[in-house]
Amino acid sequence: MAVKEAGTNEDGWPGHSECDIAKVTMKPPEYVAISPMTLACTRCNSEPGEVCEVLVDAGLELVHVERIRAAAGMDAAAKNSSAPLP
Repeated sequence: MAVKEAGTNEDGWPGHSECDIAKVTMKPPEYVAISPMTLACTRCNSEPGEVCEVLVDAGLELVHVERIRAAAGMDAAAKNSSAPLP
C-alpha cells in the first residue's frame, strides 16, 4: 500500500486532500456560570478551591448551600447586567 502525504487545510490542520472533513462550528456560550468552588464559604470559611466538608465513610465532598446560593446570586446579577461580558 502506498503512503500518501498529508497536507494542511486552510486552518493549518493536517489532512489528505481527498478526505472530506466536516467542519463543526460551535458558538461560545453567552455566559459561563460561576462555580461555587471559586468562592470562599461564608459558613465554614473554606477558601476558594477547598471543599467545605468530607464525609469520609461515604467518600463524598460537600459544599455548603450558602456558597451555592452566593454563586447563583452572582450569576443572576451578571445575567441581568447590561454590561457585555468579556
